[in-house]
Amino acid sequence: MKTLIVILCLLSFPLLGWTQYYNAVNGTYYIGSLNMHNNPAAIVNVPSKWDLTIFGVQDKHTTNIVDIRNYSLLTNPANSQYAISAGEYKRKGDVNINLNLLNFRLALNQRSAVALGINFKSYTRVRSSQYNFYDTLGSFSDFFVLNENNREMSLDMVSSSWTEFYVAYGQTLIDNDRFRVNGGATLKINKGMSGAFATVNSGSFSKTGSSPNTYEINGANMDFSYSANYDQWDKSKNFNTNFKNFSSGTKTGFSLDMGLELLIKRNYWTNAEREENYFDYDWKIGVSLLDFGYAAYRHGKYSTRVSNVRPGVTDELLDQKFDSSITSFGQFRDSLITLYQNAAQYTGDFKVVHPARLVINVDKFINEAFFVNADLSIGVASLFPVKSRYLKDLSLLTVTPRWETRKKGFYLPVQYSSANQLWVGGAVRLGPVLFGVHNWANLFSKKKMQRGVGYLAFILKASEITGKKGDRRLNCYW
Repeated sequence: MKTLIVILCLLSFPLLGWTQYYNAVNGTYYIGSLNMHNNPAAIVNVPSKWDLTIFGVQDKHTTNIVDIRNYSLLTNPANSQYAISAGEYKRKGDVNINLNLLNFRLALNQRSAVALGINFKSYTRVRSSQYNFYDTLGSFSDFFVLNENNREMSLDMVSSSWTEFYVAYGQTLIDNDRFRVNGGATLKINKGMSGAFATVNSGSFSKTGSSPNTYEINGANMDFSYSANYDQWDKSKNFNTNFKNFSSGTKTGFSLDMGLELLIKRNYWTNAEREENYFDYDWKIGVSLLDFGYAAYRHGKYSTRVSNVRPGVTDELLDQKFDSSITSFGQFRDSLITLYQNAAQYTGDFKVVHPARLVINVDKFINEAFFVNADLSIGVASLFPVKSRYLKDLSLLTVTPRWETRKKGFYLPVQYSSANQLWVGGAVRLGPVLFGVHNWANLFSKKKMQRGVGYLAFILKASEITGKKGDRRLNCYW
């Protein structure tokens, strides 16, 4: 029983860790190399000649599957405690991870810019039906006793991790005395590093006896797969050899970002004043389509789909099939298929659609260095014209007041996620360093680390402005 639990946990969380959402800096024009990931048109209206994100990392996650105790961002992680959450409820988990390496933006002139870089991204999404669970369960009978009222059980999990190289171009499309329209597009080529999916549906059982309690499985159709590069990992070989073999087995995928930005200009009395404040605006409204594409993988050798449970599959038989002798995924699969009338191995390739979304961003200048930004993200991955499993992003609605100049900035993002959770976070930018948290509770509470976390980035910017026109705030050292 414990072996089965471990295997299911591994299926549910193939990757946990650090995503591309530096929510606090949405709308700012001081960090074009990062903001382009929210709208590729954002690389145009940036005062500095160039900027380079040397390194950026971010983690946004939420789950009720695991409890994390005695740990916050201000405490020693060695003292933390982890446990599978107990109780009767629907389980869910979302992990969005992003690593930015050498994200570079260069202004060709005031009306056009290019960008390129490397990113690593990882998304995992898990949903289950309601069930009751405690980590002290010793047998399948114990589990069924707790779940006699939960007769229809299901699980849906999808995970995808990829490394991508991107190139982007943006330029001014319309420019007059009242407004300016910039457009941009990003082409991304990726290598699928880790992919997996698992589903269980129509899971049901019936009680066949008392004293002791006995149960029989009525049905539980399952299918699961993982990327074949995991089959290349050999414990007898060193890490460098394994990593080389692991990476060589990857498939190529593609995705596209595209966007527009409308900048409504402030009222100025003279052309000289208008030119002096070329990058300023009263309103900035952006619309973008992000991550419209997929990552590709080859099915691993144990990837399987099964249906129609054989008659006579009891809790006692399950205990025998999944006892302590099961020490590998292959053994788990071999035991599983003996319980079904229909079993087939997945072959060939599979795709996981990226978390494509339509983003609407509105940025309002208030006064001096104070702005308010609102960002709405609507998932559209299900519209991708390929029948495949797809990912969903955690972002939904974020409102961020900010005060910033060229050298520093302070941000207070308030976000309502697609997991129906409200987080209040914060961020600070001092010189080349940007640090932020999605949820202040991650700093001050030792029981909230399963929701939120944050981001860190190191950004270099040119002191030279683009063209002769500039924002007067750039004259301020701070």
